[in-house]
Amino acid sequence: MTHRGLGGAAGAVETSPPPALTEVQASGLCDIMLRVSGVRIDAAKRSFLELRVGRRLQATGAADFDAYLAHLRGPSGAAERQNLAEALVTHTTSFFRERAHFDWLAQEGIDQVVASGAGRSWPLTVWSAACSTGAEMWSAAMVLDQAARSRAGGLRWAVVGTDISRRILQRAATAIFTEDEIEGLPETFRRRYLMRSRAGRRPLYRIVPELRAQARLAWANLSEPARGPALTADIAFLRNVLLYFPPSEQPMIAAGVVGRLRPGGYLVTGHAEGLSRVPQGLRQVAPTLYRKEGP
Repeated sequence: MTHRGLGGAAGAVETSPPPALTEVQASGLCDIMLRVSGVRIDAAKRSFLELRVGRRLQATGAADFDAYLAHLRGPSGAAERQNLAEALVTHTTSFFRERAHFDWLAQEGIDQVVASGAGRSWPLTVWSAACSTGAEMWSAAMVLDQAARSRAGGLRWAVVGTDISRRILQRAATAIFTEDEIEGLPETFRRRYLMRSRAGRRPLYRIVPELRAQARLAWANLSEPARGPALTADIAFLRNVLLYFPPSEQPMIAAGVVGRLRPGGYLVTGHAEGLSRVPQGLRQVAPTLYRKEGP
């Protein structure tokens, strides 16, 4: 005999949700997250953890949080530990977020690094160290392209975006955004740098091919800089990232990024965070702005 649940399909089997996440389980998940990614998650945020990790229980078929933790800690849990890290990282971004940094880039930053040879002897490279869906990287690309158009002889440039989440990098690689996601983009930039899709009820926008050709996306874990892609940047955006790491780890994270800056290059941090200890060879020149000293 076939049974139907309320509104369910024939043969559907009702399953009970896993028990609520305990304090011990939450601490265990956060400890694993810290070891895998270097990112600190507050174990007191049990509702957030239940929601995000509950999806991983469904994906893996784990019966409950204890079974899931056992899998994470087991010899075959490496891939799922990475999935956990991706599930718990929060990806908040927008075009021209903290606009003052992009104003600095357009008005001063590009000139400063061009004076050292960037854009002529080598491509002027801006690195978005935690790029999420790419809005920060594309915002920098638009500023660089405008600068290139306004200079005699043009300007060689490139942008690089890295992130710990392979899933979000796949999304970033499409360079496609919704109407809500381009809310902070000035109209002149929309007309020049976006293509609008005419299909579907809700419009979608894609970054123009000219900008996409200048971009590279790669996986990177900022707490393990040796495993990241080979790159040397003139300007690195490390914004609204350090606050996710324990204070004791923040200097190491910053130093790993600074190690990939050219001498004379700049590190840009978020307005809501600062470097408790400035890495050696780096000099603060303005709030949230640091310059790497020469050899």
